[in-house]
Amino acid sequence: MRRTLQPLAVLLVALVVVAALAVAIALPPSDNGDPSSRSAGKLGTLALYTWLGRLGLSVSRLSGTFDLGATDVLVDYDPSVHFSAAELDSVMRLVRGGGDLVLVFDARSIDAALPLLQRIGAQVAGTLPPGTATPAQPFDPADRVHTVPASGGFALLEQTPLVSLLRSGGRTVAGGVRVGGGGRAWLVADSAPLSNDGLRHGDSAFFVLSLLERARGGRIAFDEFHHGEGATSGGAASIFAGPVGGAALLVTGLVVVFLAVNGRRVGRPVAAGDEATVPSAATYIDAMGELFARSRQRGAIAQRYADELRRRVGAATGVDPALADAAFIQAVATNHPERADTLQALLARARALATGRPDEAALLRLARDVDAFERSWAATPQWRP
Repeated sequence: MRRTLQPLAVLLVALVVVAALAVAIALPPSDNGDPSSRSAGKLGTLALYTWLGRLGLSVSRLSGTFDLGATDVLVDYDPSVHFSAAELDSVMRLVRGGGDLVLVFDARSIDAALPLLQRIGAQVAGTLPPGTATPAQPFDPADRVHTVPASGGFALLEQTPLVSLLRSGGRTVAGGVRVGGGGRAWLVADSAPLSNDGLRHGDSAFFVLSLLERARGGRIAFDEFHHGEGATSGGAASIFAGPVGGAALLVTGLVVVFLAVNGRRVGRPVAAGDEATVPSAATYIDAMGELFARSRQRGAIAQRYADELRRRVGAATGVDPALADAAFIQAVATNHPERADTLQALLARARALATGRPDEAALLRLARDVDAFERSWAATPQWRP
């Protein structure tokens, strides 16, 4: 049976539609409120992350687990996930061991940042309106930092151990704290200077460079763990839990439905049998003989031999095999008198065996004689009335 290509065409169209939807869904939205270093929105830090990498600095992201073993400078920008006690201890060990922390926060992240500020020894003194921050004291050796935009964040309390770096409206918006005689914590209470949008305004880029120049340097890590990229949402799980995983499930379902509806085999097709092969009369007799032999009704085998003999002779001579034995033999003798006696003897033997319980030897002799007689007709010209 010829298969139509319509189901395959429908499947291909469905796959194209699913692929298009997966691509459309997977495209990252333009989220201006996402503070991640993967975000190209206004609040994100993708520009800073990319720029530092192009400057030749070693830049990476912390996600999956909060492991600071390979970090010298930790950038915690606008954290949205609260720090656990163990994570706060890890940050403090980094700073006390000579590492540096850059903590940036605003109204959105103040709750997550407060426990870390308390560990460092800094306090928030209130809010600040948007404006422009200027250096509180010379801290850039190259004198490149003059104005830095401020979007409206918090003011830091100017008390020991905080050292003011930037002021806006006469109040400190950025400062530094030396922790335990080891490293330093750089605190920026406004998200604008390091954001994608603010980095290109004023002297924000030089301000960031001056902080890194004062830091120990080395390996810089952007904390994405506290932007929600924990162990449950990282790696392959985040891929298959998103649009890609949904598209894969849809494609698998479509393929299964297509195979079920279209009815195709999975694997190599079974070779078709020879439909032209028709069992011969001899094969049929052999099969019936085996059946009757098992049931010990062997007389029926002789009866089948007699019927088969009449059909073969009738086919060769044109005599109707439905005639009675005497009439059949007389009709054959009309044109083949030399064979009539042998035919009569074979039919008589077969009829006699059919009424009794012949053994296998008698049936075998009958079968051999009938077969020899039938073969003798093959060389005889056929006659038709």
